Amino acid sequence: MIDALPSRGAVRRFVLVAALGLAVIVAGLAPRLAHAGGRDGLTPLEFYAPGWRDGAPAIAAGAAWRGAAATWRAGGDVVAEASRWLGSANPTGTIGPWCADFVSFALRRVGLPPLPNRLASSALRYGPQTNAPQRGDLAVMAHHVGFVAGVEADGSIELLSGNYGRRLARARLPRAAFLAFIAVR
Repeated sequence: MIDALPSRGAVRRFVLVAALGLAVIVAGLAPRLAHAGGRDGLTPLEFYAPGWRDGAPAIAAGAAWRGAAATWRAGGDVVAEASRWLGSANPTGTIGPWCADFVSFALRRVGLPPLPNRLASSALRYGPQTNAPQRGDLAVMAHHVGFVAGVEADGSIELLSGNYGRRLARARLPRAAFLAFIAVR
């Protein structure tokens, strides 16, 4: 007669292999699950020093953290600089939502100061608001920020922004989609 029950060693091997397989699956899904919640997680700087998220220490530490290998071209065209990165997936090296990080990245590369912090709404404090947006101005939405790449004849705005579909992309949006336009001069 054939014994229908597996041996104790076979059960242990099965449980071990199943547990390892589950661990591999969870490890593979973890980044996707974290991003599904709207964040990829905190950078080590944010985790260990949450008080440094705003202000000069954050800007200095953030630049040091990302390597600060910016190409400084004072007075350069910020839209031309941003356009160089079209289609790329997060050239800033930051973790989490990165539209404001990309704006700061592009501003630094042309010799302009970055945004006050990593929030899209911080762009509202960057400069004076304008009712006549021009190429290179900041276009601020409720939870997004980018550059005005152009203004169409019908008044719609061509937006150039990071983290738009998880890439740097262009989009044509109606003027009513924006909260404000900030002059960058």
